Amino acid sequence: MLAKALVIAMAAEIARSDYAKPTLIRSRSREWLIACRWGPDGEYLSIATAGALAEPLAQVAPQAIKPIHSLFGVLISESQRDATSTFLLVRQLPGGIELAGTFFPADGYVLMQQREDIHLVCKARYSHSCGWLDGREIRKDIPDPAPSSAEAMCWHIEASRRDWIGEFIPGTMPRERIPIRATG
Repeated sequence: MLAKALVIAMAAEIARSDYAKPTLIRSRSREWLIACRWGPDGEYLSIATAGALAEPLAQVAPQAIKPIHSLFGVLISESQRDATSTFLLVRQLPGGIELAGTFFPADGYVLMQQREDIHLVCKARYSHSCGWLDGREIRKDIPDPAPSSAEAMCWHIEASRRDWIGEFIPGTMPRERIPIRATG
């Protein structure tokens, strides 16, 4: 049974590429993500960046991670047989939706797989301008960006669930915790 509501931390590999030529990778990074699925039928998904991933093989997310930039998706298909859910990313938030962190308008999709564990693949393309409103950062969609704009690029994200104190998946038992050893 697919979880229709969850809040999880994920370790992600992110490749950034050219807006006009998404196969042209310009940089790579490892980051923490926070994925949230909610809604009456689990139809909403947000994926927020939450800071640099210092240890590539980290099995436990830091307690204090919090959303920085949030992508937002709407469910477009689901397969119980394949244990997958596909979400369409949006450039405009639907009315009444509020996100933690700064909304990051984007085109693309997220494929979430829930088999032995939870994994996701996200392909996103965005172009926006940055500004401030009432002391908060905002980003607004630009439909036709200028060539080589610094605020227009693609993301290729692959992420896997990690243990985290803030995790919430209704109806499941907490996963066995990996002991954290003090060094020194």
